[in-house]
Amino acid sequence: MITLSDIQIKQPELPELDAGINSLGLVIPFQPSMVDSKTINGILSYTLEVVAAKLESKYQEEDIKAVVERLKSIFRKLNYNSHRQSVAIIINGQEEKVIYLNYSGKPVFITDAPFSLLDLLGDSVRNPEFELLYLGKKQAELYEYFNDSLHRVFAQTNNSCNDKNTGSECLIGRIGNIVKQINRKNDKPVFIVSEEEQQTNKFLKFFPYREIVFAITPVAKEFDHETVRVLVERINRQWNFWQTKLVQAQIAIAKRDQTLYCHLNSVIKALKHSNDGLLLIDRFMKEEIHRSLEDETLFMATEKLTDEIERFLARGNRIEITKGGLLETFSGIALIKESNSQQYQSYRLTRTYKEEDFLI
Repeated sequence: MITLSDIQIKQPELPELDAGINSLGLVIPFQPSMVDSKTINGILSYTLEVVAAKLESKYQEEDIKAVVERLKSIFRKLNYNSHRQSVAIIINGQEEKVIYLNYSGKPVFITDAPFSLLDLLGDSVRNPEFELLYLGKKQAELYEYFNDSLHRVFAQTNNSCNDKNTGSECLIGRIGNIVKQINRKNDKPVFIVSEEEQQTNKFLKFFPYREIVFAITPVAKEFDHETVRVLVERINRQWNFWQTKLVQAQIAIAKRDQTLYCHLNSVIKALKHSNDGLLLIDRFMKEEIHRSLEDETLFMATEKLTDEIERFLARGNRIEITKGGLLETFSGIALIKESNSQQYQSYRLTRTYKEEDFLI
């Protein structure tokens, strides 16, 4: 249970940034519910070292020390019982914002330049997450890839199926139900490897969101540990391509299910009504928003959009900065509304921490 506000404005008595540092932004991998306090302390301490190293070529030692102390103060007051996977921190003068993000990505550091929350998120590339499904003639195996590691989720054979169904249909039905449960929000691609095309077709007929399922060909006839390793490496190398394919599939599903809001006015209205889901923003539009920060006539409108996006993220939603031009027909922005059937609570093993566990 998250006990602190997801967006926090901190105490004005904290040391101000040096006048030469206009702003400071960070995105830090941060998932306390899944790792121990020692690991988290290591991540945050390393972050402080990186910040100091990046500032030392342009700023005085006392100014860098003030920034580091301010970040330490923020780190101590983070929600260490959060289920979120990363945290965005923005310092602008006396204002501080802490936004817990529901997805992981690469660390980001921005300083001494006008930037928006979208600039931070756009540079924080999402780590690959996907399902890998093997359908053999008499068995099926399902793997889940996240946090840069592979986990076998499920294995099934025809022998454990009912006599009421044929073994193949029973097998596909069971493994398909597992896929639907662990990928309920359709936010991960499902890569399927099968011994026969007929098996793939049966699965696609059973699975309601076939758009996110992609058939791939293994490099070897036998499906073993080495085959899995090679497939995972191949998918990771091609992740930018598959991520774009996934977004296109999600848009197609949303159109079919009538859960797609597109164009700026419709999206802003949906955000104001607290609609949850996946917000898609074209990279070109992100760059326009960035430029508007320096234009007084556009700044207020951009600030309102950013405020709605912050609240959207605080509720546990995700933003995807898409390939430039991908959302051209939607004027650069779209919202895929989360259906009631997609809303669920994660029950992974969690840990409970106290603030004093993190004396950085």
